[in-house]
This record gives sequence, structure tokens and C-alpha cells, in this order.
Amino acid sequence: MDQKTERPFGAITHAEGLRIGLKYINDRRKGRIKSLRTPWDAINNATIGGIEWGSLVTIGARPAAGKTMFISHILRESKRLNPDQDFSILEFQFEMGDESYAAREYAAQVAMDYNVVLSSKRQLDDFAYEQMENYLKDAEELEKLGVQRVRIKKPLTAADMKKAIHLYFNQLGGKPMIVTIDHSWLVKKAADEREKLQTLYNIADMLIDVKRDLPVIIIILTQLNRTMEDVSRRTPGTIANYPSSSDIFGGDALMQGSDLVLAISRPFTLNIEDYGPEHYRADKENVFLHLLKLRNGATDENIIFLQTDFKRQRMIECGPPPVVQQQQQQTWAPRGPRTNRQAPSADVGQEL
Repeated sequence: MDQKTERPFGAITHAEGLRIGLKYINDRRKGRIKSLRTPWDAINNATIGGIEWGSLVTIGARPAAGKTMFISHILRESKRLNPDQDFSILEFQFEMGDESYAAREYAAQVAMDYNVVLSSKRQLDDFAYEQMENYLKDAEELEKLGVQRVRIKKPLTAADMKKAIHLYFNQLGGKPMIVTIDHSWLVKKAADEREKLQTLYNIADMLIDVKRDLPVIIIILTQLNRTMEDVSRRTPGTIANYPSSSDIFGGDALMQGSDLVLAISRPFTLNIEDYGPEHYRADKENVFLHLLKLRNGATDENIIFLQTDFKRQRMIECGPPPVVQQQQQQTWAPRGPRTNRQAPSADVGQEL
């Protein structure tokens, strides 16, 4: 076949496809292409040493489970964990205001509670404030050196998001880019989209096109369905406690196009202390990361165990929590007044 003439529908021969693949293998062999390492060894080991460029990652969770903290941790640590990779960051952050977003970043840098940073109970001390000023100066210097992190706050349709990704990819130097979308539900509906589910299908199609065209890693946050809060799902010590692919909002749309699908579960927020058929003890700091889809890579484990560190706005990898000793069959009931329990710290109830 004539290689000089563009073929209808973008067709390529089998040999051409193999040639492209062999170049990719050689580039990885020579270290010219690497995956993006994440802050968690379990994810890096389950994938190809991290998230491959050209991947779509979907992260689902119920409110207050920690999905915003999770993605912020990835972005905050991305440069430190991948010092030999040159990339930019584009965030679609439709939900959080500038002040709240920045306060969380500063809280993570100075290892202080969000409420302390905002002087809710006592005035923030001068030393901590100076640390924040230094962090701002460092960010400004990094921008001068070409380390760019851009945030779009205006809700956009799927079509406009595609234009924005291409625009900033070119404006920021045409280098690999991490793209994050903070909430699939908040993407603006187009005039011809009557239902939100149609919007989600259009988002998925758009993101698949983008990851094929550009060297990007796209991470999209979405909700788990409300059925996770049904009484039948909250019966202690049952498989129903665990999220599945059908719990992802608009599951078919995002599942089919995603290379990696994760579900974040924080059982404490659902009053579940005996979690799953393995009967894991779930305290307020325990987070269970379920691997629902792993297109590339392999692992015998489908749960990654994490603990929240609210002061640094991060999640720390840990081993499995202790197992609840079974004495009699349990049924779920509202927790009720916490008269004999230690009250949660002030930061537990904050939106994650």
C-alpha cells in the first residue's frame, strides 16, 4: 500500500502498527519514555511502573471519601517523584473557589489543619505564614523556569474542554501534560444534550480522542451512585460493602474508555466499622482503594490500603487493617450518639 497517501478512515497496515509499537518499546528500554510514578508503590507496581502517558484514569467515590485529596496528592508530588520528566499540568477545577483551593495547598505544605490555616480558632502564627509566602515565591520561580501548572475554573462543555486542552498543550510548550477534571457531573451540558448521562458519554468520547492525539494523562473524578448508601450495601462484613464497576456514575461510558478505574471507599463515613467479607476494621482514617479496571499491568491484589493524613492533605500507603473478631451475626444500624467513642477531630468532617 502507498504510504505517502493518507488512507481513508486513518487505516494503517499491520507492519506499520508493529513498527510504531517497536519504537515505543525501544524508547522505554532506553529510558526515553517513562511512566508517571505516583505516591503509592502499590499503584506503581500494579501498573507499568506508574501511569503510562496516553492513559485515561477514572476515580470514583462518594462525597467526603477523599477523591479531591487523592488527586491533589498526585499533582503535588508529581515533580518530585518524576524529576527527569518534563511535563505541564492543566486542571479543570469547576467546584472549588480560589481561596479554598489555595488554602488546601498551603495546609499541605506547612502540615497544618485547614481550619488552623484559616485562623478559625486562633490566629495563624507569623512563622507559618512566612513559610506560605516562601512557597508562593518558589511556585513563581518554577513558572519562570517553565514548570507550568494552569487551572481553568469556568465550566465548559466537552467540546470546549477539548479545545482548551489542545490550546494549553501548545501554549505550554507542546510537552506531555497531566489533565485533571475535578468532577464529571459539573461539566457543562451542550445545547443538544438533553440528559446529563449524554453529556458524560460525550466527555468519554472526547477524552478518548484527546489521549490518542496527545501525550497526556487524563484523570477524571466522578461520583459513585447513591446505591452505595442503601441499607443493603451497609450491612457489616459483606461483599456488598465493596464498590463495583456498576457503581460508577455513567459506568459504561467511563469504564469502556478508561485504562485504569479506581474506587475510593471510606467506610467510616457510611457508619461501617466491619468492612467487607474479610472483616477489615475501618476507623475514621482508613481508606480502601479498589482497582476496578487495570487495562495494562497485573496484580493479585484488588484493594490498596491507605490512611488519611489531613494535616498534609495526603493519603499514606499502609498494610491491611486488623480484622474484626466475629462473635455473632451483625446487622447494620445507625451509629447513634457517640457517647462512649472518641469524637472525630475537627478536620474529619471537612469536604475532601
